[in-house]
Amino acid sequence: MRDENEELQKLFERGDFSNEGIDAQAFQKVFDALKQEPTYELPVYFADRLVTLIESKEKAKEISLDRFWLGVGLFSFVIALIVALALTDFKLSFGAFRFFCRLPGTSPFLELLLLHY
Repeated sequence: MRDENEELQKLFERGDFSNEGIDAQAFQKVFDALKQEPTYELPVYFADRLVTLIESKEKAKEISLDRFWLGVGLFSFVIALIVALALTDFKLSFGAFRFFCRLPGTSPFLELLLLHY
């Protein structure tokens, strides 16, 4: 069926067609319609709005992809941190920061926080 339609189309393009059958009449109507100029006119800023719409959709896809990779990166970081803490027997200690308590101008809250641990 497809080959027949292609053959009919080639015949119509060359102008060697006979007006037999419903397919030939359908092709004749299609080709007649394609020869006429459309009567509809697009709005003045149609192209600008179309480009803006396409850009906004592309930007939304980029943002979605960026958020995906940010999530993958954060998840990988947390997994790597857990593995590193598990393999090194890390113990959390704020003892290295006690020298801040002796500095002038250190806030009392910071002193209490650091001296408590």
